[in-house]
Amino acid sequence: MNHRQTITEISKRLPRLKRRDVAEVLEVMTELWLEELAQPGQTVTVADLGKLLVEVQTFRSGGAVGRRTVKRVYVRFRPTGKFRQVVLDAYTKEGTGK
Repeated sequence: MNHRQTITEISKRLPRLKRRDVAEVLEVMTELWLEELAQPGQTVTVADLGKLLVEVQTFRSGGAVGRRTVKRVYVRFRPTGKFRQVVLDAYTKEGTGK
């Protein structure tokens, strides 16, 4: 599901809201999440889905002469138990032909 599809689905479920308003809320939400995740040690938790977080690993690499410090940035998603179960159920159904 992409941005446009998300706006369309939310607009169907909440017909009193204009698509433009839904799009604006999503854009503001994205800006807030980006600002939060750009800060060291911060996370974004989404109810029933999980937690987004950024981990930075700093280490030294190279030999004695060409030694340098390298940073690796990992973007992690830690799903909730509910999310895991929904995904597991969906793939189990898919495998049984239902």
